[in-house]
Amino acid sequence: MTDIVTRRLRLRRFSRTDASARARYRSDPRVARYQTWRSPISHAQAEAIVADYLTENPEGPGSFQYAIELYRRPGLIGDLAVAREAGPDRAVLGITLPPDMHHQGYATEAMTAVADHLFATGVERITTTCDVRNTASAKLLRRVGFEEQGREKQYVAQRGIHADVLLFGMSGEQLRRSL
Repeated sequence: MTDIVTRRLRLRRFSRTDASARARYRSDPRVARYQTWRSPISHAQAEAIVADYLTENPEGPGSFQYAIELYRRPGLIGDLAVAREAGPDRAVLGITLPPDMHHQGYATEAMTAVADHLFATGVERITTTCDVRNTASAKLLRRVGFEEQGREKQYVAQRGIHADVLLFGMSGEQLRRSL
């Protein structure tokens, strides 16, 4: 696997040393608030999850989780999931960054780089969702070039709440227009 490198970031395969940082930010209630995973996440759980990530194929169908780190300062600052459908032309993205990494453009930079990579490898359409209450995430997706395409009512149950989600999609042409 070749890393995806941007001006400020490196998106790479997870390593076992990333487990502690992943457990820490994914256990933060501010990060987990709009997500479906159970929180907090123990170090042992994070180690098991990272071990699974090491077996994933970044170019094939199925899921792949990128570790995000600052280019000039190695160390996990977040993660970006890619799920490729069995056909090579569709993918789903999702990103997670801790609050101290918000409002610095890292999510925009990472998502744009991965979307560009996916389109360059033959993906024709990328989709994603976000909890309707997560207005910051919706703004991020629009900034990257995603268009809102609908809303699923009470789509997911999170911590006792049945939340609506916004549906977003993007083609390679939309990404090029947003840059």
